[in-house]
Amino acid sequence: MRVRARVFAIALAVLSAVGSAHAQDASFQKLVGTWKGKVDVHDEPERTLVVKSVSREGDVWIATVEFGPTGKPLSLFPARVEKQGGGTMLSFPISSTRKVELSLVSERELRGLLKISAEGSWVGRKMALTKTSDKP
Repeated sequence: MRVRARVFAIALAVLSAVGSAHAQDASFQKLVGTWKGKVDVHDEPERTLVVKSVSREGDVWIATVEFGPTGKPLSLFPARVEKQGGGTMLSFPISSTRKVELSLVSERELRGLLKISAEGSWVGRKMALTKTSDKP
């Protein structure tokens, strides 16, 4: 009888883990597409973010993104995707002194910061992006 209970407990744990991964996958896949908006900077405030894909690599979710000023060639970056405080977060460094941190506010809105390193501390510039296409 105890063996059956253990087998059942193991099966339940595996199914729960698979269900949790699938639920995260579904919410993370909402990021895929083209996003456009503005960042609070003087030079070239218009930005485009293209989330090409989101996939799991071990215990970490990684997105392949292109990011840059709207209308100019975009640069390719690997981004980390994770759940934080119940919300979906997307973050990636664009240089050693700049990084992007965004939260999925709704299926069509990302909000967050472009963080710029200035004299040893990070200064945040507000950023808001709206999804313009579900296709990358």
